[in-house]
Amino acid sequence: MGMDGDEPHFETDAARGASTPNIVRWILLVSLFAAIALLSIIWITGAATQSEEEGTVSHEVRDRADVEDTDSIVGENADELETAEPGEESVTPTVENRAADEPAVETDPAGEPSPDPETARAVNAGGR
Repeated sequence: MGMDGDEPHFETDAARGASTPNIVRWILLVSLFAAIALLSIIWITGAATQSEEEGTVSHEVRDRADVEDTDSIVGENADELETAEPGEESVTPTVENRAADEPAVETDPAGEPSPDPETARAVNAGGR
């Protein structure tokens, strides 16, 4: 320990209370290379033991073509859907929304109409 004016100066090991051998760097480095080597071995042995037919997707496409005739999902009743015939004019039905012009009336669980929020606030404020 040295003193520089009023400031004490410590060595690194003394300030930390332990030595710093940098072992963590070596553990991370060895672990990284071990993981790369292990994954490479798994990949290489899997590729080496694979047959020629498993290496391509053509056999899967060939097998699938024998079973399926379509590339999309089609319901069982797709041929029975009621649609407009070509050239036929169809009228889109419209429904009048009469309730949109009237104010909504809320009901409480007993089925009676509840007062509007302003009235409910005034009643609740006056009862306190």
